[in-house]
Amino acid sequence: MTQQTTPDSISIIGAAETLQNALKKLETALMPMQARLKMLEANSENAALLDEDRARLAQELDDSKAKEISAKEREDAYKAKEAEFAQLAEETMREMDSVISQVKSALARD
Repeated sequence: MTQQTTPDSISIIGAAETLQNALKKLETALMPMQARLKMLEANSENAALLDEDRARLAQELDDSKAKEISAKEREDAYKAKEAEFAQLAEETMREMDSVISQVKSALARD
């Protein structure tokens, strides 16, 4: 049995060759896009890592600011207590001076 070439079989073969050529051209045209996609995916991964670093650094900064505020509040409280103590010491000294004056005055009368 021999296979005969008919116009239909020639057109199918031609169509198949045309399709193969078109697929090769499409594949060739897609290669730069595939390379670009890989590059974008790598950049996306790097961006995600940078976002993680940024979030970590922001949290560390917030923690540091909170500690600074806490230290500032303690310092302010200490200064307020120190001022209160100085005021009480001054009042005590005035009262002692007054008592000493009264004692001296009483001793001088006797």
